[in-house]
Amino acid sequence: MSGRPLRLLVATDGSLAAQRAVRWTADFARRTDAEVILVHVVSTIGEWIMSAAQIDFIRVEKERRLLLEGAWSEPLREAGVRYRTHLARGEPVKCLLHLADEDDVDLVVIAKTGRSAAGDFLLGGNATRLAHRSSRPLILVPELKQDLGDPRAPADPSGTGQP
Repeated sequence: MSGRPLRLLVATDGSLAAQRAVRWTADFARRTDAEVILVHVVSTIGEWIMSAAQIDFIRVEKERRLLLEGAWSEPLREAGVRYRTHLARGEPVKCLLHLADEDDVDLVVIAKTGRSAAGDFLLGGNATRLAHRSSRPLILVPELKQDLGDPRAPADPSGTGQP
Protein backbone atom coordinates (compact mmCIF):
# COMPACT_ATOMS: atom_id res chain seq x y z
CA MET A 1 0.00 0.00 0.00
CA SER A 2 1.30 3.45 -0.90
CA GLY A 3 0.26 5.52 2.13
CA ARG A 4 -3.23 6.08 0.77
CA PRO A 5 -6.26 5.12 2.83
CA LEU A 6 -7.63 1.61 2.53
CA ARG A 7 -9.97 1.28 -0.42
CA LEU A 8 -12.94 -1.06 -0.06
CA LEU A 9 -15.31 -2.31 -2.74
CA VAL A 10 -18.72 -3.50 -1.50
CA ALA A 11 -21.34 -5.03 -3.77
CA THR A 12 -25.05 -4.57 -3.26
CA ASP A 13 -28.21 -5.85 -4.85
CA GLY A 14 -30.46 -4.18 -2.30
CA SER A 15 -31.26 -7.43 -0.48
CA LEU A 16 -31.31 -7.59 3.31
CA ALA A 17 -28.08 -9.58 3.24
CA ALA A 18 -26.43 -6.97 1.00
CA GLN A 19 -27.68 -4.16 3.23
CA ARG A 20 -25.98 -5.92 6.14
CA ALA A 21 -22.73 -6.09 4.13
CA VAL A 22 -22.97 -2.35 3.39
CA ARG A 23 -23.56 -1.60 7.10
CA TRP A 24 -20.55 -3.78 8.03
CA THR A 25 -18.43 -1.95 5.44
CA ALA A 26 -19.61 1.46 6.66
CA ASP A 27 -18.64 0.60 10.23
CA PHE A 28 -15.26 -0.82 9.17
CA ALA A 29 -14.55 2.19 6.94
CA ARG A 30 -15.46 4.61 9.74
CA ARG A 31 -13.07 2.86 12.16
CA THR A 32 -10.21 2.63 9.64
CA ASP A 33 -10.74 5.89 7.72
CA ALA A 34 -11.15 3.84 4.51
CA GLU A 35 -12.67 4.90 1.22
CA VAL A 36 -15.61 2.87 -0.11
CA ILE A 37 -16.79 2.07 -3.60
CA LEU A 38 -20.40 0.86 -3.51
CA VAL A 39 -21.20 -1.20 -6.61
CA HIS A 40 -24.39 -2.55 -8.08
CA VAL A 41 -24.11 -4.77 -11.14
CA VAL A 42 -27.08 -5.04 -13.45
CA SER A 43 -26.73 -8.54 -14.83
CA THR A 44 -26.89 -8.86 -18.59
CA ILE A 45 -28.77 -12.13 -18.05
CA GLY A 46 -31.30 -10.22 -15.96
CA GLU A 47 -31.50 -7.65 -18.74
CA TRP A 48 -32.30 -10.37 -21.27
CA ILE A 49 -34.99 -11.86 -19.00
CA MET A 50 -36.55 -8.42 -18.45
CA SER A 51 -36.61 -7.73 -22.18
CA ALA A 52 -38.21 -11.13 -22.85
CA ALA A 53 -40.87 -10.25 -20.27
CA GLN A 54 -41.27 -6.82 -21.93
CA ILE A 55 -40.10 -4.96 -18.83
CA ASP A 56 -38.69 -1.49 -19.47
CA PHE A 57 -35.01 -2.15 -18.72
CA ILE A 58 -34.03 1.51 -19.00
CA ARG A 59 -36.57 2.41 -16.32
CA VAL A 60 -35.35 -0.46 -14.09
CA GLU A 61 -31.73 0.68 -14.49
CA LYS A 62 -32.71 4.27 -13.64
CA GLU A 63 -34.55 3.05 -10.51
CA ARG A 64 -31.52 1.01 -9.44
CA ARG A 65 -29.24 4.02 -9.90
CA LEU A 66 -31.57 6.09 -7.68
CA LEU A 67 -31.54 3.33 -5.05
CA LEU A 68 -27.74 3.11 -5.25
CA GLU A 69 -27.42 6.88 -4.75
CA GLY A 70 -30.16 6.89 -2.09
CA ALA A 71 -31.29 4.10 0.22
CA TRP A 72 -28.53 1.61 -0.59
CA SER A 73 -25.74 4.10 0.26
CA GLU A 74 -27.48 5.54 3.35
CA PRO A 75 -25.32 3.54 5.85
CA LEU A 76 -22.20 5.06 4.29
CA ARG A 77 -23.55 8.59 4.59
CA GLU A 78 -24.66 7.96 8.17
CA ALA A 79 -21.18 6.68 9.05
CA GLY A 80 -19.62 9.80 7.52
CA VAL A 81 -17.19 7.85 5.33
CA ARG A 82 -15.80 8.80 1.94
CA TYR A 83 -17.58 6.82 -0.74
CA ARG A 84 -18.65 6.80 -4.33
CA THR A 85 -21.10 4.64 -6.19
CA HIS A 86 -20.74 2.71 -9.41
CA LEU A 87 -23.49 1.10 -11.50
CA ALA A 88 -22.09 -1.56 -13.82
CA ARG A 89 -23.60 -3.81 -16.46
CA GLY A 90 -22.51 -7.34 -17.18
CA GLU A 91 -21.78 -10.61 -15.47
CA PRO A 92 -21.57 -9.72 -11.75
CA VAL A 93 -18.40 -11.61 -10.80
CA LYS A 94 -16.45 -10.43 -13.85
CA CYS A 95 -17.58 -6.84 -13.25
CA LEU A 96 -16.62 -6.90 -9.57
CA LEU A 97 -13.20 -8.42 -10.30
CA HIS A 98 -12.58 -5.85 -13.05
CA LEU A 99 -13.61 -2.93 -10.83
CA ALA A 100 -11.50 -4.25 -7.94
CA ASP A 101 -8.46 -4.29 -10.22
CA GLU A 102 -9.29 -1.00 -11.94
CA ASP A 103 -9.66 0.83 -8.61
CA ASP A 104 -6.84 -1.14 -6.94
CA VAL A 105 -9.02 -1.95 -3.92
CA ASP A 106 -7.54 -3.49 -0.81
CA LEU A 107 -10.61 -5.50 0.15
CA VAL A 108 -13.79 -6.76 -1.54
CA VAL A 109 -16.92 -7.15 0.59
CA ILE A 110 -19.96 -9.16 -0.44
CA ALA A 111 -22.93 -10.69 1.33
CA LYS A 112 -22.85 -14.43 1.73
CA THR A 113 -26.33 -15.78 1.23
CA GLY A 114 -27.63 -18.98 2.75
CA ARG A 115 -27.57 -21.38 -0.13
CA SER A 116 -26.42 -24.88 0.63
CA ALA A 117 -23.00 -26.19 -0.36
CA ALA A 118 -24.72 -28.33 -3.01
CA GLY A 119 -26.51 -25.23 -4.35
CA ASP A 120 -23.24 -23.35 -4.58
CA PHE A 121 -21.59 -26.31 -6.31
CA LEU A 122 -24.40 -26.69 -8.83
CA LEU A 123 -25.27 -23.04 -9.38
CA GLY A 124 -21.95 -21.33 -8.66
CA GLY A 125 -22.94 -18.58 -6.23
CA ASN A 126 -21.34 -15.16 -6.71
CA ALA A 127 -19.61 -15.31 -3.31
CA THR A 128 -18.14 -18.72 -4.09
CA ARG A 129 -17.04 -17.68 -7.56
CA LEU A 130 -15.47 -14.48 -6.22
CA ALA A 131 -13.63 -16.44 -3.54
CA HIS A 132 -12.16 -18.74 -6.19
CA ARG A 133 -11.25 -16.04 -8.71
CA SER A 134 -10.24 -12.98 -6.70
CA SER A 135 -6.60 -12.16 -6.11
CA ARG A 136 -7.69 -9.65 -3.46
CA PRO A 137 -8.81 -10.27 0.12
CA LEU A 138 -12.51 -11.01 0.28
CA ILE A 139 -14.86 -10.52 3.24
CA LEU A 140 -18.06 -12.56 3.14
CA VAL A 141 -20.61 -10.99 5.48
CA PRO A 142 -23.04 -13.73 6.53
CA GLU A 143 -26.76 -13.14 6.52
CA LEU A 144 -28.68 -13.48 9.74
CA LYS A 145 -31.91 -15.37 10.37
CA GLN A 146 -33.88 -12.12 10.18
CA ASP A 147 -32.28 -11.47 6.78
CA LEU A 148 -34.04 -14.64 5.67
CA GLY A 149 -37.34 -13.45 7.09
CA ASP A 150 -37.30 -15.90 10.02
CA PRO A 151 -39.83 -14.45 12.51
CA ARG A 152 -38.15 -16.39 15.35
CA ALA A 153 -34.88 -14.53 14.85
CA PRO A 154 -33.97 -11.99 17.53
CA ALA A 155 -34.00 -8.34 16.50
CA ASP A 156 -30.57 -6.92 15.64
CA PRO A 157 -30.96 -3.26 14.76
CA SER A 158 -27.20 -2.71 14.96
CA GLY A 159 -26.45 -5.23 12.20
CA THR A 160 -23.60 -6.67 14.29
CA GLY A 161 -25.03 -10.14 14.74
CA GLN A 162 -25.31 -9.67 18.49
CA PRO A 163 -28.82 -10.03 20.01
